[in-house]
Amino acid sequence: MAVVSPVFLDNQSVIAAQTLTLGSTARGALDLRSAFGAYAFVKLGRGGTTALTNSLTFRLSRVLNNDTAAAGSVHPVGAPALASQIAAAASTTCATSDSAAGQPALNVTSVTGFAAGDVVLVQDSGGGFTRLEWQRVSKTAAGVLTLDRNLAFTHTAAGADTVRNKADVFAPLWLAGGSLWEVIADYGAAGTGESAVVQVLAQTYSSDQIV
Repeated sequence: MAVVSPVFLDNQSVIAAQTLTLGSTARGALDLRSAFGAYAFVKLGRGGTTALTNSLTFRLSRVLNNDTAAAGSVHPVGAPALASQIAAAASTTCATSDSAAGQPALNVTSVTGFAAGDVVLVQDSGGGFTRLEWQRVSKTAAGVLTLDRNLAFTHTAAGADTVRNKADVFAPLWLAGGSLWEVIADYGAAGTGESAVVQVLAQTYSSDQIV
């Protein structure tokens, strides 16, 4: 008897990791016209500690006319709208000693303002994305944030990468196939706060394998 197995394409970039300045938007598109559908993975991190007046929001919409520009075709969201936290954040740096990839201990200057359950953004000290990762704090101790999964990158004391909480990693959203989808990150309404880091990836159900 034939066995049908779904084939997924992983880590497709919809909105590449980027800095989104206060008062601006970013847009990406996902082409699912020849796919069964996809899961969208939406992530954001705070660029500073100041509380926001309004959330940074994400809108995911099916495009009616299959136009990648989607000009003049605004429609209600096809998936739940997503909104960031607005509370003031805590910030620290990777320091004391190196934090090696493949283990969960993140050595930091201070754990003040951090707590178990926090989602944190770890970013290159200069604001780049080479060592960018989102992690969840399992517990805190003096100078150490213990994560609930291993680090993807090594963060050195000399590099002093930045760690901030109040980041958001939303539950994956299913987007039905047969159309283009538009994803908009909207930071336009926030009157106070610093820049944010946004990224949207997709895992696409592209075909079936029959063996």
